[in-house]
Amino acid sequence: MPVPPAVRDESLVCVAIRELRVLEFVYDEKRRIVEPYCHGTSAKGADSLRAIQIGGQGSGFGFGKMWTIGKMTELRLTERRFVPDDPHYNPDDSALVRIHCRVEPAAALRLAAGGRSRR
Repeated sequence: MPVPPAVRDESLVCVAIRELRVLEFVYDEKRRIVEPYCHGTSAKGADSLRAIQIGGQGSGFGFGKMWTIGKMTELRLTERRFVPDDPHYNPDDSALVRIHCRVEPAAALRLAAGGRSRR
């Protein structure tokens, strides 16, 4: 029996977060390239991702946006890694009532302290 897309995508999102890897997907018919920080369930019950858009199409680059997993298509895990150095990142994201996976604060601080460039 095939795995439902939402379950596959959720796992892929958590892999990206755990391994600090950039994600690509199509959202509202525009290709997005993002650094994923936190994945969970919103107050409206939607599987959601908090991520910073760093490339692709659309607006709102450079700050943490909330994306609805169910609206994503062509979700792809890239080989590109990132340093989680967003100064506004809150691992206890109040927009999510349940968190499935997230960039852990200690790991983010340790990696950011290493001096690697974010992009």
